[in-house]
Amino acid sequence: MPGISGLELQTLLRKQGRTVPIIFVTAFPDESARVRALRDGAVCYLSKASDAAALIRCIEAALAA
Repeated sequence: MPGISGLELQTLLRKQGRTVPIIFVTAFPDESARVRALRDGAVCYLSKASDAAALIRCIEAALAA
């Protein structure tokens, strides 16, 4: 059985009324996925080439949410 994508999980959580901070980290950045993730409430959408400082900023933003 195949798993679900992060975007699918984000949609499922929203439909269930669950609000949790979500940070996407991907090896395959896609502009349409980034727009969708952020539009649907993700805190950040990073590519794996991002530096540690960017990830720390995202974690701080998620904790503040």
